[in-house]
Amino acid sequence: MLIKNGRIHDGLGNVAHQDLRMEDGMIRSIGADLAPLPGEEVFDAAGMEVMPGFVQPISIWGVNGSMTEIRPSSNDNDERSNPIMPELDGFYAFNGRAATYQQLGAFGLTCCGVGPTDNNLFGGTIAMFCVDGVNPYRMCLKRSCGMMASVTSSLKRTYGARPQAPQTRMWIFANFDLQLRKAAEYKEEADKPKDDKLLALKQVVDGELPLFVSCDSANSARQVWDILQNYPKVKLVLLNGFGLTGEEDWIVEHKIPVIVRVASNPLDKDAMTLDWNGIAKLWKQGVPVAFSGTYTNSLGAREDMIWNGIEMMKVLHDSAAVLPMLTSVPAKLMGVDDITGSLREGLRADVVIWSANPLESYQAHIVRTYQAGQVIYQEGDAMKCM
Repeated sequence: MLIKNGRIHDGLGNVAHQDLRMEDGMIRSIGADLAPLPGEEVFDAAGMEVMPGFVQPISIWGVNGSMTEIRPSSNDNDERSNPIMPELDGFYAFNGRAATYQQLGAFGLTCCGVGPTDNNLFGGTIAMFCVDGVNPYRMCLKRSCGMMASVTSSLKRTYGARPQAPQTRMWIFANFDLQLRKAAEYKEEADKPKDDKLLALKQVVDGELPLFVSCDSANSARQVWDILQNYPKVKLVLLNGFGLTGEEDWIVEHKIPVIVRVASNPLDKDAMTLDWNGIAKLWKQGVPVAFSGTYTNSLGAREDMIWNGIEMMKVLHDSAAVLPMLTSVPAKLMGVDDITGSLREGLRADVVIWSANPLESYQAHIVRTYQAGQVIYQEGDAMKCM
């Protein structure tokens, strides 16, 4: 397949009128005036925008199906038997058919991350998948992309009603520190059983596995950072961005990535503190910023990624700057930027052809979406699921 005459957005901030060739599921060449090969299909993208597929780093796709399809609302990423479960693997929560049924390609998504919910202090690891297929083993791009943690009030709501710890912020932060300290001090001994929880967390304190921490305020994010001063190898990624004003010198100094997530409930009091100007200010100071969508135990909006991008456009007014927050930056944070997230020769052909720039025009719609060079959605396909 040769895509000709389109405006190529590489997802790294560069835009140019070029052609793009896909072969064997990969991007083989990008350049001006590429000549069609014998027998090669040619798609004329004149007047269209060619972009990388969106990469949603934290999601519920493939965990919950529709109410009539595939183990409806199974919540297989929401283990609530123990608030400390770092040994769990988000890979096992994923069902390929449940993700495919959502037709995420119709909304520009070609890659999604699946991991534990915010309901545990340490919930387990995140895995990255392509969005169309059946077999999770074939759809998985990478396992163990990072460890999921949460210091939000959802822990108190989940366990406090039983009653069971945690019921207070004191417990949450004391045990956040305690578990990391135990992992840092842990040594395997031949005559003792292995501690799977500490082995999992040891990868975090040794800097082998990034730590994605969901915070519901700027204060809780700072408290997490203060604790992590005792564990200098930890690679922190902040989730949500709630309450950040852009004045957080510690985030800027250490270039701590922020993944912005929207809330499923528009009346969520924590999400109401999301300040797009503050997030933009952090970005302008060199902080990596990525977007994700709704992350709940029910079906979220497939449009969340693009809506986040549009919100940022209201501040930055620069689509070439905003697009990487939907593509290459989340791909890098999840460790799959050598596979997808940008339009570069040698990467997977995860390509979306838009009628116009979706960050600049509400009239923009998707003409075709390719996952590894295969069409997974094209204009005119019937939409099958909410």
